[in-house]
Amino acid sequence: MKVHVIFAHPLEDSFNAALFRLVTQTLEAEGHEVDSLDLYRDNFDPVLSPQDRIEYHDVTINQHRVADYVKRLQSTDVLVLCHPVWNFGWPAIMKGYFDRVFLPDVSFKLLDGKLSPGFTNIKKVMTVTTYGCPRHRAFVLGDPPRKNGTRFLRAVMNRRVSVDYLGLYNMNNTTLDARRTFMKKVIRKLKAI
Repeated sequence: MKVHVIFAHPLEDSFNAALFRLVTQTLEAEGHEVDSLDLYRDNFDPVLSPQDRIEYHDVTINQHRVADYVKRLQSTDVLVLCHPVWNFGWPAIMKGYFDRVFLPDVSFKLLDGKLSPGFTNIKKVMTVTTYGCPRHRAFVLGDPPRKNGTRFLRAVMNRRVSVDYLGLYNMNNTTLDARRTFMKKVIRKLKAI
């Protein structure tokens, strides 16, 4: 299968970067075709410019500045997101990626006033992420990142998309054993693709 892995963390020596390498290496070892995108190293511009917003609904031109990113999503079977949770959301560069790339006639279609998913090619979505807070605190706040990684993404994918959300909570206080256990869980889920 073709797997598009999108990574968002500025530090190459972070635990998130180690998870990104683990994800890509595991998928390659399993024989998948991996298309990895490191948003920071790719110098992705997350800012939705005034011109981008003006052109947003014009499906004849709205993709022209992000066409390569759109093609990569439209040609994949599986999408894997690797990122930390910051301020109960995606890192700004990843949020900007969704704002700029998940466009009308790309991530969703609007026909006769009805919305339908645009990424019907994507059969599996997986998020591999870390939180600085404990799980109970995220739960009390509604865990918006988990909802983004499951509900929002599910809404723009194939109707039968399979979703996995793997979060390591309380990252700032984890032990080496806890991080290793989490990495083993990630490997198991990747091998099941």
